[in-house]
Amino acid sequence: MAEKKPEKAPAQRANQTDKQPDKPVKKKKKKQTAEAMHRQIQDSVMAIPYAIDQQKKEGKWFRAWVLRYISGPLLRIVNKGMSYKRYRGVEGQKLKQTEQMRRHLDHRRQAMKHYQGQIDEMRKRKR
Repeated sequence: MAEKKPEKAPAQRANQTDKQPDKPVKKKKKKQTAEAMHRQIQDSVMAIPYAIDQQKKEGKWFRAWVLRYISGPLLRIVNKGMSYKRYRGVEGQKLKQTEQMRRHLDHRRQAMKHYQGQIDEMRKRKR
């Protein structure tokens, strides 16, 4: 009869994998809160037309097509679902209104910074 080779004990098998060079331990990413994820998706939905134009300018027509017909509609659906879930009821409506106002003011502040930077550059060029 053929002799069976004795199986190695689990501890011996573990030691064999330890011989690999040390790899850096990956830190687990913290899971985003629903609020942060929703905010990020809202920003992405707002930026879709600009991203499509950017991809077309760079000559990446296929990526622009994917954004327009696949990623864009998917993001919009996810955004609607998250909005429905978060903004239900009277408290949700208040939350939605305050968030929209806060985001609107943030966008205006960023736009003002951008335009101020452009004005400063134009002044420097004239000098």
